[in-house]
Amino acid sequence: MEKIPYIIHSALSNYGEIGIALGVAIFVLFIVEISLQLGLYGRIASFRLTNRKQTRDEEPAISLVIPLFAEDSDYLDTTLVSMLSQDYKKFEVVLVYVGNNDDFFADIKSLQRVYPHLSPVYIDYTPQYPVSTKIALNVGIKSAKHDFVVISNSDTTPSSERWLSLLAKGFLYGDVVLGYSGVAHSGGVKNFIAREYQYTTSIEWLTSAIRRKTYAGSRNVLGFIKSLYFDVRGFNHLDMKVGIDDLFVQQIATPDNVSVVLSPRATCQERSWGGWQWWWHRVKEMQRTHRYYPKFTKASTVAELFVRTLFFAAVLTAFIIMPWEFKVTAFVLLLLRYFFVLFVMVRNTRRLGEMGLVPFHFIYDLIEPLLRFVIAVASRRKPKSLWE
Repeated sequence: MEKIPYIIHSALSNYGEIGIALGVAIFVLFIVEISLQLGLYGRIASFRLTNRKQTRDEEPAISLVIPLFAEDSDYLDTTLVSMLSQDYKKFEVVLVYVGNNDDFFADIKSLQRVYPHLSPVYIDYTPQYPVSTKIALNVGIKSAKHDFVVISNSDTTPSSERWLSLLAKGFLYGDVVLGYSGVAHSGGVKNFIAREYQYTTSIEWLTSAIRRKTYAGSRNVLGFIKSLYFDVRGFNHLDMKVGIDDLFVQQIATPDNVSVVLSPRATCQERSWGGWQWWWHRVKEMQRTHRYYPKFTKASTVAELFVRTLFFAAVLTAFIIMPWEFKVTAFVLLLLRYFFVLFVMVRNTRRLGEMGLVPFHFIYDLIEPLLRFVIAVASRRKPKSLWE
């Protein structure tokens, strides 16, 4: 105890009040960062749905609803077949074709000879009466035979033949089922950023759902009971065409009715159609939904980004103005933070079947706060038109 005043005096002499404050800030921010990584995001890898209370004894019959807006024959031969070939006995695929090509719809119906559980729905499209994804989903859900519905889209490919059966197990523990959807790997920097953005934002809402504070989901893999859908009048939110899945989930989710299904065989991958401008336009429009989130949810989605930014700024300040031994200590804490970040990420990406992101994650980790800030600012501009 007698040495404490001496240590304080020595520290003040060597580093001054600013140096002491900077050191305390770096250490506190480091502890907060590690706590967030291990205490929050680390729950993804360790989560077990079977620890929740089971509410049903039998896996239900499921209607898988998929809108289709293009005459894509390759889709019929590949992705649709993978959906129809799921290893699950009690399901139908409601494919909602939006178009005006009768021959293509006939090709869809011809698949019923091999897959009788295919239920095609035709919506005639004309430029005077545009049909959004929201409208197509509403029609498909109303046409579904079964009370338990899973929605997806034509750009999404399941990771395995057990994809639907694993999602069905989620209904044993809740009325709403959430799963993970990543961006398909196609190589290049732009694809890497898109995949990282999808992964990191998904980790946030998946972690929140595990903590029974659900605020979002992916329309590529979202399950619910039809009665919940009709209770809230379906996808009918603020005349929006994008982000409606988040607002819909917020309306139907409770602390006890959400199941999160996490398995590399229960994920899916979404194909990216456009380049950088397409992706940038998409994430901006998705960001617009956030203004309708509850205040606590909006704060929680930026909390870690804010802490991370302060930590990087404090370490950079130490590198610029402090003595060498201070720089070394700050650098060691920076490396330790990255060790914990990568430790959690390795376990999470294995759980989600999301490979190839870890080696260069440290780069995205540095730029993500700025990227998310720019997206938030850009999304405040009033759009010329709504994106579907």
